[in-house]
Amino acid sequence: MVSPLRALILDFGEVLTGPQPRQIIEGMASMARLPVEEFLSRYWRHRKAYDCGLTGPEYWSRVVEGNEDVPPSLLSELIEMDALSWSDYRETVWDIAAEFRARGNRVAMLSNGVADIICRVRAERRLNELFDAVIVSCEIGQCKPEPEIYRMCINRLGVPADVTLFVDDRVENLAAAENVGLRTFHFTGDQSVDALRTTLDLPVEPFSNTTNGA
Repeated sequence: MVSPLRALILDFGEVLTGPQPRQIIEGMASMARLPVEEFLSRYWRHRKAYDCGLTGPEYWSRVVEGNEDVPPSLLSELIEMDALSWSDYRETVWDIAAEFRARGNRVAMLSNGVADIICRVRAERRLNELFDAVIVSCEIGQCKPEPEIYRMCINRLGVPADVTLFVDDRVENLAAAENVGLRTFHFTGDQSVDALRTTLDLPVEPFSNTTNGA
């Protein structure tokens, strides 16, 4: 018999938020004077270093490397647009976290994230009140799918891995979570919300949650 879930770990990007809006991606590519696909290739190629503590100016200098006409002020503009691109909060998942926690369970946010974005999120959302643990890669110098970041999250929650559900949109992160004993749920967008509620034994119709605001 499978034990009931007692803890929930949620990824941030594309789980607690929606995907990056295409128009913002195109805007950043235009500012960087790069074709969109080349911009995206550079954006993700250097992202792990940014997630693990590289500063915003250092990261964006790598993204626009070779473009001699980029003014220094552009780096701060790109940092701001990047943060904006990850601020479309998926309220239905925040509601799930609040309702699951209200039943006496433990909830964490575990994100590969950068300081420039997590500072904005902390200003807009009372993360320490909404989650029992908040672990962001840039703050600890480790990224998913490295096993230690999952173990740290499990330890902070104080709940065994086999009764904890990890929710992420990336298959490689889910596989690593399973290797440390976590149960997993592959989140693929809004169509996954009802299935996640069912997995957590929550009613499909959520309660009204007013705790997410600043």
